[in-house]
Amino acid sequence: MIKIRYYFLITIFAYCFSAKADLRPCYLTVTISASKTKFTTSEIVQLNVTLTNKSDQAHSILVPGNQSKGLKLIYFSWYKVDENNFYTEVHRDSRMLTMDTSVKGYVNFNRLNPDESTTIPFFFNDTKNAQRHINSNYEIPKLPHGKYKIIAWYYPWDEELAKYAFNKYDWKDRDENPDNNAEYLDLSESGTLSTYFDVEIIPQVDEHASNFTKSCGGNCKLCRTIDHEKWKKTKRLIRRDSKDYNEYNMGKDTNGNWQKAHRNIAYLGDNPDAILASLPSFMSREIIFQNKNGIHYFQLTWQLGKINRVGSRINTILYMIGLRNVRIRDSRINYSRLKYLSEIK
Repeated sequence: MIKIRYYFLITIFAYCFSAKADLRPCYLTVTISASKTKFTTSEIVQLNVTLTNKSDQAHSILVPGNQSKGLKLIYFSWYKVDENNFYTEVHRDSRMLTMDTSVKGYVNFNRLNPDESTTIPFFFNDTKNAQRHINSNYEIPKLPHGKYKIIAWYYPWDEELAKYAFNKYDWKDRDENPDNNAEYLDLSESGTLSTYFDVEIIPQVDEHASNFTKSCGGNCKLCRTIDHEKWKKTKRLIRRDSKDYNEYNMGKDTNGNWQKAHRNIAYLGDNPDAILASLPSFMSREIIFQNKNGIHYFQLTWQLGKINRVGSRINTILYMIGLRNVRIRDSRINYSRLKYLSEIK
């Protein structure tokens, strides 16, 4: 009898392991983070959703960009948990977008190396930008005060471009596209979701929560220019602090102070995946400021490389008259300068 039970247990465990082995792993993980977890239903709250490529190869994914119509790529569900640890969904975002379509919307491809992440900020209750920016097209539901759990759903299949980023499979792990591409990430037909994130809705703002960080005190010059919306001074400070070619983060760590934690910089976008090689070229990054007047979307643009037109013309003349070994310096490959800080309307 003991031997029979022993072999029976071994059979059960073997079956479980074999069943688990048949499950397809999900290499795209989703997590939620926030600087504060207690807030009211009316204040502007920032939640960050991070997508991470957990495979051993580089892959492209879709991110919201600046969608203006269709269905949201990322949406949220709110849950209430009772004393018996029973989860009840009390709110789910509407996925349908109702936004200003006078400016063409789009989704972006983002190329992620193994274990690389990209973070997308969402500004709940930002009514000023809700019609123009997908990141602000979210609201905190009018739920009673108390503790809740949030999950983020990532569902790209409504986008036509999804077939160029993902291989779809169904709930039985069967491939729905017979021509699987090894460069694409496998993703379930139901998309993927984050782990639960704990928040608390409170009756009033927690006045004891400090916005100051270790890298940014109350006398921060950069944040003061953002407080008073003196954008020309903001640009000047960032330009002065990103004058070195490697300092504004061309895929490397940077020592530029403007990229450290600042209370009035809500988000700094990723570097582009590729930059045009011919000179001069340009590189742009999204940056989002926050102050007492709300959320402000901007774009930073650097000029990379510089050509001296006068020197180039002189070299052309020298070449034409036969002095082909005589050249003067007419370009600077390592030149970089912040040219524009422009508001994204």
